[in-house]
Amino acid sequence: MKRGLILTALAVVVVAGHVRAEDAAASDMRRIVGAAEHPWLRWPRFPDYQRDIERLYESSGWAPVWCRDGRPTPQAAEVIASLRQADARGLRPTDYDSERLDTEAKLVAPSDPASVARFDTALTVSTMRYVSDAYVGRVNPRTLGFGLDVEPKRLDLAAVLTELAQSPTPGQHLAGFDPPFPLFRRLQVELAKMRALAARPDLPSVPTPLPVLHPGDTNPGMPALRQRLALLGDLADGTALTDPTAYDAALVAAVQRFQERHGLAADGVIGAGTARALRVEPAARVQQIELAMERLRWLPLHVADRFILVNLPEFRLFGFHAGVPGPRVAMDVVVGSAARHNATPILQADLKHVVFRPYWQVPPGIAKQEILPKVRRDAGYLQRNHMEMVDNRVRQRPGPDNALGLVKFLFPNAHHVYMHDTPQKSLFGRAQRDFSHGCIRVANPIGLAEFVLGWDRARIIEAMQRGRDNRWVPVPEPIPVYLLYSTAVVNEAGRLFFFEDIYGHDAELARVLARGYPYPH
Repeated sequence: MKRGLILTALAVVVVAGHVRAEDAAASDMRRIVGAAEHPWLRWPRFPDYQRDIERLYESSGWAPVWCRDGRPTPQAAEVIASLRQADARGLRPTDYDSERLDTEAKLVAPSDPASVARFDTALTVSTMRYVSDAYVGRVNPRTLGFGLDVEPKRLDLAAVLTELAQSPTPGQHLAGFDPPFPLFRRLQVELAKMRALAARPDLPSVPTPLPVLHPGDTNPGMPALRQRLALLGDLADGTALTDPTAYDAALVAAVQRFQERHGLAADGVIGAGTARALRVEPAARVQQIELAMERLRWLPLHVADRFILVNLPEFRLFGFHAGVPGPRVAMDVVVGSAARHNATPILQADLKHVVFRPYWQVPPGIAKQEILPKVRRDAGYLQRNHMEMVDNRVRQRPGPDNALGLVKFLFPNAHHVYMHDTPQKSLFGRAQRDFSHGCIRVANPIGLAEFVLGWDRARIIEAMQRGRDNRWVPVPEPIPVYLLYSTAVVNEAGRLFFFEDIYGHDAELARVLARGYPYPH
């Protein structure tokens, strides 16, 4: 009898101690969450996530969600492992304190409720940050002046973490927050390769200075150039060399492949632009890929049956059918001039009308700065250029010489930009094509009209060349148009391309990300 009483008393003491420990952990968790500041996170303040965290712990009765009986759960270990691999997805493990969490997980003890509270809240903050960053991006594009809206994508983070904490495979669950686009997965593959290249101590440098080199020239820097191009994947010819300093046919072909992949004229001549691109270190290319992955997080998860994407630094337009691999239409474009500060905006809008044989209503700024000064110097300027004054506005009459060509594509937006044909076809032969006032000139307006309207080619040509002036045709189903900005692209064949940061958007996004939390949401 006495023995039974003793055991019962001991059990009461143990249970009471356990309850007191849980109460102490809950109290510490409430204090940390209430202050929206964690004692040892790299970015300790978390006001943006405070309400989500309160809701998570309120639903658990302020019991730890990542610890059980005073020890980290298997789910906690798997989530920490995923956070440690965030760099594979273009994110930074240090933003999520993955190393510190791994260390602290080993120190959590049932006898130390404070350690339970600190660990549990830290993992909660870091996981919420990771899920949000992976799903909608670290930076809200609207804070950078871009017309892309991530608000409809935002998640119920409290519900997401409840699912993760209970999931038998939380690592797989976390991977599901990546953008669902094939391009993201291709960038992920190339990111790993470029990181490995950046880590190589034997990567040869392109000599400085390097004279302009033409096929057949010789230069002592050719062996280093050959090695660099081989490591970059542009040179695969293992033919024995009679003269290692010769800029021979195999090396010329490799340079042309490199030039094509970097948005340069693929002429095989190593001039200043090619030499500059060759000297960009892999670490800088890693950052370009990471920024490209970040921007893919800004896009909606579900796209319409048809959509149009224009990658501004690539000077290319693509028309896609959802679920069909590869573009159905692709063409070169001319975009806004960087030199004249006429950058084409980043935005999303719906293409609703095609206008055949349009008038060009000259924007007031262009009229004031460019057209009217010419009129004052030359009274016949308007007539020669098929222009007229209507309600004190300058407009150009329809026809083949019209600045908009014979067709334009309207997707209403706050910046009043659109896509259009052009009489200046020669500009499409240039490698860098930022010459417009902001609108987008398309190289194949007939092909784009076919894609948009579903008409046959003959009907489109008839409307453009002999149809009614200023004929507005509604698009049967509005088509989303995305004007985007990515200086790193991997095509369907797995070829990696890099382009110039023509508008400085890469540099600005990199500066914002370098500041750390809180990122501008």
